[in-house]
Amino acid sequence: MTDDTSSPKLLDSLRTLGSSVAAMVQTRLELASVELSEEKSRLLRMALLALVGLVFFGLALFALTGLVVLLFWDNYRVQALGAVIVVYLLLGGGCLLAARNIVRHSPPMFEATLAEIDKDRESLRQ
Repeated sequence: MTDDTSSPKLLDSLRTLGSSVAAMVQTRLELASVELSEEKSRLLRMALLALVGLVFFGLALFALTGLVVLLFWDNYRVQALGAVIVVYLLLGGGCLLAARNIVRHSPPMFEATLAEIDKDRESLRQ
């Protein structure tokens, strides 16, 4: 008689556990979806701002190059162009180093989701 009464309780417990696990997985997937959406929005905003900034920066550099060459046209035109080229190379290298630094120090994608999954795994082990 104990077998008949314990079996429905076991099935109810398994259903409850399955429902809890499904709810936990759903919550984690929703968190991952939110993180992915935020990352996509951040990257799109960053790319657009970088593109617009580069266009205006390019126009300014073009005008600056013309101004420097015009100022030194009579005596030092080759030296002026050489100096402008060196400055541009230094600025470009600095920008590439800054971009590499951003990539190296940015947090990994889905960091919060992975942390929550680790917490879930630990709580299930106990």
